[in-house]
Amino acid sequence: MHKGLLTLILITTLIAAIAGCSTTTVPRDSGDITSRENQAFLAPKEKTEEAFRVLLTSDNYMVAQLKHTTTMNRTQDPGGDKYMIDEVKKLDKIDEVREGVFSVWLFPDSGRIMKIRTQKPTYLLEVDKLISEDIQRWNFDFPNKTIDPTKIDIKYRVILRKKLSDAEIIKEVQDTMREQH
Repeated sequence: MHKGLLTLILITTLIAAIAGCSTTTVPRDSGDITSRENQAFLAPKEKTEEAFRVLLTSDNYMVAQLKHTTTMNRTQDPGGDKYMIDEVKKLDKIDEVREGVFSVWLFPDSGRIMKIRTQKPTYLLEVDKLISEDIQRWNFDFPNKTIDPTKIDIKYRVILRKKLSDAEIIKEVQDTMREQH
């Protein structure tokens, strides 16, 4: 009885969270539309404030640098990128596209990350936490040996795709709850 009540509360909370904010739902047959939107996201035609844009799905992790291309570069981290893809797979329980903007301040002497602040949240706590963890692993190279800039914005587009049936998702949640108790 206790586990069933917790499952019901979890599902109700998830539905309320989804219904309470404006989002873009990904229709199952919209692969071409989503692909065009993703390309436009990574290569916007207008000038943007973000230094980087990140497209994160359970199949792909892509980073586009839009500003400061001569003064800084993101250090490649294929293992970390793969880890983030695997973490998104765990969240693939609904069809959603969420975008968020995060500001990052760098130490002026080392170029390491000093602090991360959410400017525009995705309104999914799990996704916002995952993005923050992702940014924390980033490192930067400065070809001119000068730390410039010391503040950048990073815009994320996270695409979640429901790949399991409702019954499979409920079973997975129940199994997780059994393991925790």
